[in-house]
Amino acid sequence: MPSAEHTEGAEHVTFEIFRTDGPAATGALVEAAKGLLDSVTARVHTALDDMAVVIRTVRPEAASSHTTGKLADHAGVLSTTTFQGTSVPGLTGPEAGREPGIVAVATRHFAGRDSAAAVLRLLAGSGEWKRDFPGFISATPYLSPDGRTFVNYPMWVDEAAYRAWMADPRIAEGQEEIARLEVAPPEYLVCRVT
Repeated sequence: MPSAEHTEGAEHVTFEIFRTDGPAATGALVEAAKGLLDSVTARVHTALDDMAVVIRTVRPEAASSHTTGKLADHAGVLSTTTFQGTSVPGLTGPEAGREPGIVAVATRHFAGRDSAAAVLRLLAGSGEWKRDFPGFISATPYLSPDGRTFVNYPMWVDEAAYRAWMADPRIAEGQEEIARLEVAPPEYLVCRVT
């Protein structure tokens, strides 16, 4: 069963979310990011509404700073949010190993590690049907060092697979259970992998 504790081989990840004033600023920000990032350890995403860019950077150990902070001053950036955390066991789907076309960055806020551990148990319990869902690649949860912020990073092969996933009534049931544990509203971005 997954736990909220650090495990050997865990990934240390930084998610940087840049909210923009529109598609032109989003496109320019993606181009600016390309020159700053190592393609092996970073993935750039564009929100489906073209109003945000998400950069996910993987490091072998916890990082004290992020490398793309200078993008916060780029024209058209309205706000930035940064999350740093460590991966905990997640779910693997039937399309594991394929390149993602669509991802979600689902940020949730809890009172502490006990609530985060409860959500990880819910995620593990829902794995029975999710592991066989057509088009599903994987879902990796990341936990902040204090256990108060949790980012789930599910991936699908394309938008049709994502839409079918979200239309399944079991998703709504699971979201209701998670909402009972939250201390602030969740933040949910659906993105194309750029």
